[in-house]
Amino acid sequence: MSINDGTAHEVEPGRLRAFEDAGDPDVTFNLPPRPGRARQLVTSPVTEPSQMPGPTPHSVAVLETVPERPRRVAARKKAPSPTPDPGTKGPESRVRPSNVHIPVALLAPIAKMKSDHGLSNGEIIISSIEGTYADLKDLIQPAVTAGGNLFASRRSRASRANDGPLTPLNYRLREEDYATLDRLVDEFGASSRGHLITVALTAFLSPTS
Repeated sequence: MSINDGTAHEVEPGRLRAFEDAGDPDVTFNLPPRPGRARQLVTSPVTEPSQMPGPTPHSVAVLETVPERPRRVAARKKAPSPTPDPGTKGPESRVRPSNVHIPVALLAPIAKMKSDHGLSNGEIIISSIEGTYADLKDLIQPAVTAGGNLFASRRSRASRANDGPLTPLNYRLREEDYATLDRLVDEFGASSRGHLITVALTAFLSPTS
């Protein structure tokens, strides 16, 4: 056995030529098997098609079709339809604004009635006509009628010189209320709606002695 003291030595020619084939001892080794459960490979013999037995409940796999669940379609919520106002049904109940010229002296009694009873101008007009209906025939002086023979009959406008200064009064009534006013104008011979309303307001709001 030669001792290598770390000094370089000359290698003899041809010494390393057959190095890979040298008869050195085999130093390979196998790792020991890891502890655990050994796997068992199960093989089944191949059977020719002609030797295959008929289908049996145990040898044939049956695919069961699961019915698809119906999709739930979310129902769209409909917006609630607006509830019609029973007081404004139909075109005859539609509210429409208008105005009338009344004596300035009636403004203060109208304002007091609105403050005391919470009524609107239209409601005060209706109350005054209903409150004086029995007397309107005597209170309203029928206007003179012209024509009726050769010309179409027409009613002249009654003079309102005795009413004093006039001022406009705005009010709102239903269409059916205007139709009632026109019917009363014809019934009592008033020259216009303003004539009928002014006579009724004057008699209804005037202080009684």
